[in-house]
Amino acid sequence: MDPFQDAALYDWEYRRRRDDVAFYRTLAGERGGPVLDLGCGTGRLMLPLLRDGHAVVGVDRAAPMLARAAARLHRLAAAARGRALLARGDFGHLPLGARPRFALAVAAFHGVQHLETDRDLVGFFREVRARLIPGGWFAFDVFAPSPAFLARDPRRHWDATRFRHPTSGRRLLYTTTHELDERARLLCMRFHYRPVDARGRPRGKERHVELVHRQLAPREVAALLARAGLELVASWGGFDGRPLAPDNSETEQHVYLARAPRGPRRRERSQRR
Repeated sequence: MDPFQDAALYDWEYRRRRDDVAFYRTLAGERGGPVLDLGCGTGRLMLPLLRDGHAVVGVDRAAPMLARAAARLHRLAAAARGRALLARGDFGHLPLGARPRFALAVAAFHGVQHLETDRDLVGFFREVRARLIPGGWFAFDVFAPSPAFLARDPRRHWDATRFRHPTSGRRLLYTTTHELDERARLLCMRFHYRPVDARGRPRGKERHVELVHRQLAPREVAALLARAGLELVASWGGFDGRPLAPDNSETEQHVYLARAPRGPRRRERSQRR
């Protein structure tokens, strides 16, 4: 099942994730807009950027997420709503036309890791570059799980949490499992939702959703950006601005800032490889 079909549950599960929003708001304040919010979801980042006064275009492929974002936009002041646009599309083809017009593009919450191959990643980075004005910024983050996390037994269920669904009120037991495909560098994570009674006993069929993340080391990120014509200008080991350690083992959040060329774009030879 697609993890982005239950927008209400998504918002509830990640309601306390705010460090990245604060970080990207700071970047937007420094660079200015218009801002392209890639994988905008329910508007978790888009709405704060609009409240800050930026013009924002949000793109997402999941209709339920966009519908919730639209409902949230409707509650903003008219001036903020007038600076917003939602568009449905995926990272392989951004539905925005070819004219560069964004000063800043952001792919928050590990969005780039949904692209599983080098070819897909380079293609997406080129799509982003084409939408940036000369010298425009592109910021994104990746999840870099610790060795201890990756060493967890894939047969066991981890992180057991009981909660009530935010809309249905149904009692659920949440657990996770994961497995790393070392050859393809893909981390397959499965989130399990088991209905339970008040005493935590199973009551009903388990539902699960899967999320696959391409694992990306810092050197790979720099090389892929370069192939797409983007320059890596900064990287951090978290949203608090700490340096990214050379062995990338100290933190599980890596944050990158790239820049589009400042001069006229050179005509590319065929590099779709």
